[in-house]
Amino acid sequence: MFISKELVEKIASCLLCNAKPKTIYLQVTTKCNYVCPMCPFHGEGYEGKYFKDNPSLKPQNMPLEEAKGYVDKIVDYGANMVAMSPSGEFFVYPYWEEISRYIKSKGLKISATTNGSFLTKEVIAKLKDIRFDELIFSIDSVKQETYAKVRSPKEKDYQTAINAPILAAESGIYTHVHFVQQQPNIGEKEEVLKFYENSNVKFISCGIELHTSCDKEMTILPINRQQYIHGLCGAYNNIVILIDGNLVTCCGFANRYKYIKHKLGVCSLKEHSIEEVISYQHSLMVNKDEDVMKLCCNCDLYQMTFKRQKEMSIEGKYLAINEQEFKQYFKVPKDLQSTPNHILLWLYQNNLVTKMKQDGIL
Repeated sequence: MFISKELVEKIASCLLCNAKPKTIYLQVTTKCNYVCPMCPFHGEGYEGKYFKDNPSLKPQNMPLEEAKGYVDKIVDYGANMVAMSPSGEFFVYPYWEEISRYIKSKGLKISATTNGSFLTKEVIAKLKDIRFDELIFSIDSVKQETYAKVRSPKEKDYQTAINAPILAAESGIYTHVHFVQQQPNIGEKEEVLKFYENSNVKFISCGIELHTSCDKEMTILPINRQQYIHGLCGAYNNIVILIDGNLVTCCGFANRYKYIKHKLGVCSLKEHSIEEVISYQHSLMVNKDEDVMKLCCNCDLYQMTFKRQKEMSIEGKYLAINEQEFKQYFKVPKDLQSTPNHILLWLYQNNLVTKMKQDGIL
C-alpha cells in the first residue's frame, strides 16, 4: 500500500514542528581572508553581489557582547553545540578566543569550519587549551599549483592550511577535512585522501560545487531534480543565527536571503527567543507560505539531503560511503586496518565497529 503525497506531507509537517536541533550555527563574522572563486559570498566570480543584495550581512564582525547574548539564548533553547561561523572565516574574528571560551564556559560544545590558514601550532595549542571540540577544514587541493587557483596564491597560506588538520588531529581535536570538486581540481580527491591517510584525521568528505543564483530564487546543483515533497528536506532545521540578528531555519534561506528577509524580520532573534523564532518559521513552512514555497520548490539542497542511495565500500584505509554526488571517507581504526576488506565491510554494515568503540575495544 502506498501513502499519498498529501498524507506524507501532513506527517512530515507534524514531525517538523516537534524537531529540536542540537546544533546551532552562529555567524559572528562575515569577513574572510580568502576569495575562493567558487564561494557564493566572497568569491571573485560573484563580485560582492551577495552582500550588495543583502547589505545587512555585509562583511563585518559581531560585537562580542552581542555574540555572548546569542550564546545565552542557545543555552536557554537547549542545544548542545555551537558551530562557528558560516559564510565567513571564524579565525579573522578578533574575539574568536573570547567567544570560544565563553561557549565552553556554558557547557556547550564548539565547532568551526575554517580554511586553516591561521591555524599555526600556537593557535592550535590555544584551541586545545580551550577544549575546542571539532574543526572542519576546507582543503580543496594539496597541490600548491591547484591550491593557488581554488584557495589562496600565498605559499604561507598553503603550507599552514594543508598541515593544520594534521596538527589539530594530533592535539586531540576531532578533525574533518572537506574537499569540494570544481573544475581546477578534478581528479585530485585521491591525492587529498593519500595526504591525510597516515594522520589522525578521522573523516574526509567530498562534495561538488554549488551555485547560488542571486537573481533567482534557487540554489543549483548539477544533479537530476526529483519530485518535491514538502517537509522532507533534510537541509531544513539547520539553524543559523545571522550577523544581523535574524535566524534562519534553513541554509537555503541564507543563500537567497533577500527573498525571505521581509518575512523573517517579523520575528527577529533580537526581540524573541530561539524557540519563538523557530516556531514562527515552522508555521510558515507548515502553512505553505507563498514566499517560502518559492524558495523550497526550486532548491536543489532538497536533493542533497533526501532520497540518497548509500553504498559502502572499503578503499585503502577508509570506509567510503557513497551518496550520489557526495562521498564520505571514515578512517578505519588502526587495529582493524589489516582485516580483510570483506570482513571489515561486514563489521561496518552491521554497526559492529561502532559497538566496539562504545565498549572501549577500539
